This record gives sequence, structure tokens and C-alpha cells, in this order.
Amino acid sequence: MPSAPSGPCQAYVLYRTPHSTCYHHIRQFSAPLCATTLQALPQTGGYVVMPFRVTAETPIVFIRPDEADCLPLSTCDLPATAAKTLCTDEAECYRLYQKSFEAAHTRLERGELAKVVLSRRLHLKGADFDPHRLFAKACQRRPDCFVALWYTPQTGHWIVATPEPLLERLDTRWHTVALAGTLPYTADTPPQWNEKNRKEQAIVADFVAAQLQGLATDIRQSATYSRRTGNIQHLCTDFSFDLPEPDNVCKLLLRLHPTPAVCGVPREAALAAIAADEDSSRHYYAGFSGPLGLQGETRLYVSLRCMAFDQHMATLYAGGGLMPGSRLADEWEETCRKMQTMMEVL
Repeated sequence: MPSAPSGPCQAYVLYRTPHSTCYHHIRQFSAPLCATTLQALPQTGGYVVMPFRVTAETPIVFIRPDEADCLPLSTCDLPATAAKTLCTDEAECYRLYQKSFEAAHTRLERGELAKVVLSRRLHLKGADFDPHRLFAKACQRRPDCFVALWYTPQTGHWIVATPEPLLERLDTRWHTVALAGTLPYTADTPPQWNEKNRKEQAIVADFVAAQLQGLATDIRQSATYSRRTGNIQHLCTDFSFDLPEPDNVCKLLLRLHPTPAVCGVPREAALAAIAADEDSSRHYYAGFSGPLGLQGETRLYVSLRCMAFDQHMATLYAGGGLMPGSRLADEWEETCRKMQTMMEVL
């Protein structure tokens, strides 16, 4: 694997697209561009990191490929290592999540919202969280996900192993998904989707279909199906379409982000509830990242199953969609299952 960035390298990213046998490593030797709007990004192509909400502390960051390599995934192979002992603050996280859940659920019961996505964090203390080893393990454990590791002075280190494309171009067509609802995955057992999960996913599918109107052409929507990602599964609807105008890429991103899968409906009311009820900022969790016009490739994925980290501390993020019938215990367990992806790579 390439060595950790040093000397003049100021920002870098490693990423591997789903099921690929190669990964990309790009480096920038000057300070990466920070922006407040997608329209301000260069048209020359690079890797974009979008926060959940743009603020002075969490700008959009654009990593320019001063150097870029495409390397065989086999160079990520790692020997087995002993499990590390990690210290967590789970008890305090549960107390904070319970308080947030009660506030958000009250809003739902009052009819202020149809759905809101509530997230939480988990802090782990350990030793020697090596970025490249974490990336390699995530690639090994989640071959069907988009895996990315990035570092910039503005963001610090983040790693994602996400199943959810926000917008990508596959061959000559564009693609997005409506992905919502969560159940544990059990081999040889058909999923039993309840009404809450089906309604939650239908909200996202209806939203995506509406945002495509007026920008996309030849829109094709699949039937809804169960999609497994590791130890859990979701309900998924695929959308493929054409974007005849180049400017429509940024316009569509602004329409889609944040989708009800990470925010809620109505969107502005859900954003206000998230800001009021969650105990800290999401930062780059539930934003998106990926190559944007990089050597003709655009593959932007929602930043889920992710964590921020430095050498001795990791902060894991996970969330779930709340509906009026949601129960605290169920929603807590869902976040625990989602955090398992990053727990495994640690």
C-alpha cells in the first residue's frame, strides 16, 4: 500500500467502488479548496466531501488530484491481528440518545413531522488507529459498499463504508436509489417488513421521484426489493435516468441532499428538529463524498457507516428513521447494528 502522506502532501483520499478489484489513491500538495456551494467547485474533476449541513466549521472540501494512482486491491491484504481492547462511552451515549428520542418522538406525535432521522455518536478510545489498515479492513469486510478514507486539514480523518449512492453515472445512464427501512439480516429467512418500514421507504422513493422531475429525462423506477449490506438489510428502489444538461448534476444534488433517508419530511422542519434535538453536530456524517467529474467519473455516495478518528480516538455515527410508531429500544438496536460495520474494522 502507499505510505501515509507526509512532506508536501496536504490532503489525500483512498476510495474503492463496490465490487471493484482496484482502489484509487489521490493526493493534493496544496491546501484543498473549501466552498460554501457546489457551484463553486472546479469543473476540472476531483474528490468532493460534502457535510450534512454547510457551516463555517464544516465547509464543502474539494481534493484536487495532483497525483493519482489506481492500484490492485490485493495490495490491501493484511495479516490477521489480535483484537484490541477499546474503551467506550456507551452508557452516556444511551442517556443522550434517550433524551433526543423523546424530544423527536413528541414532535412526531404532535404532527409537526411525518418522519425524522435521529442520529447518535459513540466514542472509542484505543491505540494506533492506523488509517490505511482501517481502509484495508473495510474493503475486505464490505466488498459491496463504497469505501473511502479521506484526510484534509479541515475535516481530519474520516472513513466510510456506505451502501447508498446519492448520484452516480453508470455507463451512459445516471443512477440513484431510495434506501430506507432496516432489519437484521438472517440467512435463509425472508425479511418480514412491517408497515413502519414500508412507509418510511415509500417516503424516500416519492421524494426522489419528485426531485428528478424537470431535470432528468427517460426516468425508470424499479420495483422495491430487499437489499443486504453486511449484517442488515434495507428496502431499496432504483432510479435510472438521463441528465441532458451538464449543469443539472449540481442542481440535482442540491435537490436530493439531504434526502428523507438521512433527514426527514418535511425537510426544513426535520432539519430544524435535528439541530434542536441531537446532542452534537453531525459534521460529515450523512453528507456525501466521491469522485465528481474525475477522469469522467462521478460516483457520489451518502456518508453512512462512518467514523471520524485520530490516532487514539474514534467517533462512530449512526442513525435511523423515526415515525410516530417508533420505539426507543428498537431504534437504539438499529443504530447498534449499523455501527457494527466500523466496530468490525476497529
